Amino acid sequence: QGCGPVAQLSPPARGASPCQVSTEAGPAMGCCNSKLPPQTACYHDGSNETPETETSEVMSSDDEAAGSQLVLTLLSASNMPRLDLFSASDIYAVAFLQVDGEPRPPRVTWPVKADATNPVWNSSRLLGCAEEGAVVVVDFYDHDESAAYDVTKLSGSRPDFIGRAVLPVADLPVGGGSVEALLELPRRSLSLSSLRRALQPPGHPPACTLARVAPSMLRGPRRKVVYLIRHGESLWNEAQADKDVYGMLSDVDHPLTAEGRAQAEALAAQLSAAAGATPGGDSLLESTQVLCSPLTRAVQTCLIGLAPLLAGEGPRVRVVTLDPNLREKRNAMGKDSSGKWVGGKLQAGVRTTLRALYDDAPERAAPLCEVPLDLEMVQAKWWLGSRETEASVDARIEELGARLCYSPHNVIAVVGHSHYFRQLFRAQLDERATLDGGDASALTVQKLSNAGVARCEVEFRAEGARITAVQLLPGTELV
Repeated sequence: QGCGPVAQLSPPARGASPCQVSTEAGPAMGCCNSKLPPQTACYHDGSNETPETETSEVMSSDDEAAGSQLVLTLLSASNMPRLDLFSASDIYAVAFLQVDGEPRPPRVTWPVKADATNPVWNSSRLLGCAEEGAVVVVDFYDHDESAAYDVTKLSGSRPDFIGRAVLPVADLPVGGGSVEALLELPRRSLSLSSLRRALQPPGHPPACTLARVAPSMLRGPRRKVVYLIRHGESLWNEAQADKDVYGMLSDVDHPLTAEGRAQAEALAAQLSAAAGATPGGDSLLESTQVLCSPLTRAVQTCLIGLAPLLAGEGPRVRVVTLDPNLREKRNAMGKDSSGKWVGGKLQAGVRTTLRALYDDAPERAAPLCEVPLDLEMVQAKWWLGSRETEASVDARIEELGARLCYSPHNVIAVVGHSHYFRQLFRAQLDERATLDGGDASALTVQKLSNAGVARCEVEFRAEGARITAVQLLPGTELV
C-alpha cells in the first residue's frame, strides 16, 4: 500500500512540541499548541494573500499548476490503539509533505475525535505543492484534555504519539478512489501505555484511509452560499422556559415539542411557496448538500422543515449527512447536547420519535422516515459526556469550514443549534460583514429564533472561511 518507512520513528522528545516527531532522516518540525492543534486555512491556492482581482477560479487555469497542488483528504483511521486508561484514545492527526527525508511546510491538522477506535474525519487540507518524489506523512496522537502540553511554557503532559502513516504522493489516486496506509507504531519502553497496547486483542493493524482531491475541484468558486438553520423548539427549550429542572435533566437528546413541529412545518410551507421560482439560483431550495447535527431535534427539524427540498424533483438532494461537528456546545448541565444512539440505531431512533411526534397524523410521518441518512460519521459515540471547552467548539467550527471549502457543492444547507451558530459567527464573521444590509455584530451576541434561517455568503481565504454577508429569511428573528 505504499506505507513503508522513510525514517525510523521514535516518540516525541520530552520538552518538544506535541507535533514534533524525531526522525533519523532529519530534524523534527514543530508547529502548534497541542491543546487543540490549529488547522491550515483552506484557501485553495495556498497563498498568504487574497488576490486583488475577482475571478471564478481559485488557481491558475493551467492544469499542470493545479495538478501540482496536493489537497489531502483524511477519510478515517481504523483499529487505533487504546492508550487511555479507562477509554479509547482521543485521536487527532497532523500531516505534512516530506521530500528526501526533510519535512516541508505547512503542517496541517485534523481535530480530536474523543474515545475513538475508528475515527472518521472525511475532510480535506491543502498541503501545498507536491514535488516529484514527495511523500505524505500523517502522524496520530492521543490528546490529553486534562493535562495538555503548553508549548509556550514547555510544561505539562505530552500527548501520546500513536503512530505514523507514510504514503508516496504518486500512490494517491487523483480525484477518485482511496488508499489505505498502515501505521508504523513506535518502539516504546515499558509503560502503562505500552502495556495497554500489548493487551489489545489481535486483529487488523492500525491504518488510515487517504484520498486526493481532484485538481478540477481547486478551480471552483471562492464564494459559497450556506444556509444556517436552527432546530425548532425542543422539550429542553420548553422545560427551560418553564424552569422545569426535572424536565431538563430527566433525559438526554430532547426531541421537538408540538410547537417545534409547527415551526418546522412553517419553514416547509415557506419553501413550498418558493418552489415555483426560477431554478438555477442560490435559494435554500437550490441547495445540493444538506449537513445536519445528529441530535434528534436537529434531524427532526431537517426532515420536516426541508421536506420540499429532500423530496423534490430534479437535482435536489435526497440524503441528509449527519455531521457531529454540528452538534450543540456541551455545557456543564447540557444533557440536551448528549446523544442517545449511534449508527443504525440513530436512524431507527429518529424514526421512532417522528412517529411519536405525528401520532395524530401517521401518514405525514411516513415520507419523512423514508429520507436516507448518511451515518458514516456517527458509527461510534460522537458526543461528549462533560462540559466542552471553547477551544473544542472552535476546532469543530474550523473543521466545518474545511469541509465546506473543498465540498463540490456551492449552495449548502446546515441544520444545527443556537450556541454553536453564535460561536460560528464570532469565529468567522468578517469585520465588514453585513446583516440585512446593516451592522452584523448582533449575530455574535444573540441567537437565531427556533427554525430560523440565516443565508450566509462565505468566502474562503488564506485565514479560513469568512462570512461576508448575512440575510435572515422572513419569519426569522434574533432573540
